[in-house]
Amino acid sequence: MARVRHYLPLYFRLISAQLRSQMQYRVSFVADLAGNFLITLLDLAMVGILLTRFSAVGGWTLGEVLFLYGASSVSFSVAELLVGGFDDFDAWVVRGEFDQVLLRPLPVTFQMMTARFHVRRIGRLAQAIIALILAFSLLNLHWTTFQIAFFGVMLAGGALLFMSIFIAGATFSFWAPQAHEAINIFSYGGQFMTTYPMHIYQQWVVSFFTFVIPMAFINYYPSLYLLGKPDPFGLPAFMPFLSPVVAVVAFRITIALWRIGVRRYQSTGT
Repeated sequence: MARVRHYLPLYFRLISAQLRSQMQYRVSFVADLAGNFLITLLDLAMVGILLTRFSAVGGWTLGEVLFLYGASSVSFSVAELLVGGFDDFDAWVVRGEFDQVLLRPLPVTFQMMTARFHVRRIGRLAQAIIALILAFSLLNLHWTTFQIAFFGVMLAGGALLFMSIFIAGATFSFWAPQAHEAINIFSYGGQFMTTYPMHIYQQWVVSFFTFVIPMAFINYYPSLYLLGKPDPFGLPAFMPFLSPVVAVVAFRITIALWRIGVRRYQSTGT
């Protein structure tokens, strides 16, 4: 904990420097931010169009699907902002840029978390918040204090799981640096998949993304509890509350694997 307090001021200083750098050209910055917002808004529009054409998807109404979409997108956007450096790590390995990271007198993981902070990605976060606002207005939810707190835990746990996926993808680049697009199936593709209720997918897909890559815990199982919906798979009632536990365990495993990859890294020599 003391170590976290030690690096936190430095983290904000480095991020602040990146923000000032990105805002040097104000017109370009605003255009980039607006463009990212509009592009991601198309995803939200597609959900609306689909649910307008069909009154429900797998028994979930427009408001309920918007809740899934918004929760997943908020978690994904936060993860993107916090570990952006891991997203294109394969290029670091191929170009030999990771050698520079190893030479600096700071923890490697800390450097990667401060390497890329793309403010334009706030556009995705903005439309995710809009989706949640629309969902709450349609659902008219009346939550207890515990449910409100659990909602925050769900978003944080989802962000931690997405961070784990980004870091796992970067770790894989130590052995297969050209496999970045395959990793995107689980990061960006996973975000799209968690937009809809898991039970609409085939059973093997559900099992894989529940027990192997636990993406069902990002928003689906917690949402069953928060929206008062029955579990179509008949799993134990405590499944939604495993979400933060699964997120922490997944993150610790990926960090451990990442450290193994760092130790075994061999420079490209460039």
